[in-house]
Amino acid sequence: MELPIPDYDQLPITELRHRIRSLEEGPLRELFQHETEHGNRIPVLELIHARLRELTHGAEPSPGDPANTPRVAGPPTD
Repeated sequence: MELPIPDYDQLPITELRHRIRSLEEGPLRELFQHETEHGNRIPVLELIHARLRELTHGAEPSPGDPANTPRVAGPPTD
């Protein structure tokens, strides 16, 4: 399964914080489910949950496409 953010599992939370801002609710829920089933990193789950709350309260996705960001090489840093 391809996730909405390339190299998602290798990204540190600092990078995820920026990349999830361009996603809409559906792709964010997909990432939340993936994180719950695989990494289950509590800070990442909290970050995604907070962004979902922002979107349900009227926030708009930021411009940009997380698929166009550079790929990450190497193991996760978190």
